Amino acid sequence: MEKSRSYSTLLFLIFFSINGYSQDISGSWRWFEKEDQSFEIYLKKSTSEFSEFDFIGTHCGVAFNGDRMDCTYESYSIFLKKIDQNVFVGKITSAYSLTDFEIRLIYLEESKKILWEVTKEGPGLFYFPLKVVLN
Repeated sequence: MEKSRSYSTLLFLIFFSINGYSQDISGSWRWFEKEDQSFEIYLKKSTSEFSEFDFIGTHCGVAFNGDRMDCTYESYSIFLKKIDQNVFVGKITSAYSLTDFEIRLIYLEESKKILWEVTKEGPGLFYFPLKVVLN
């Protein structure tokens, strides 16, 4: 009886620690295409002001050797909610067209990279990639 209770407690603790684990994707993530196109995001855990999101951040997309830029530094443009282990969905607001785009980020544990994907485009021009891997 005591042995089965210990085993049940151990299983509960393992299950709780796995499900309670929250992937921290805070920091800078970058992608470069040759020298004429780049994209960078900066993510941090959300504050109480944005409590409905798990992560918030800024972005900077550069195209055509710097002739087109889609960057935010002074206000948040990325808002993410964790929906599954290593999977985050949300939106990015283009600084170029001031429109929203739906995005999905998948943290690739083995390579410690992020798969960035725009899942629904908004109207207007934008200068960030539709689907890339960020380092």
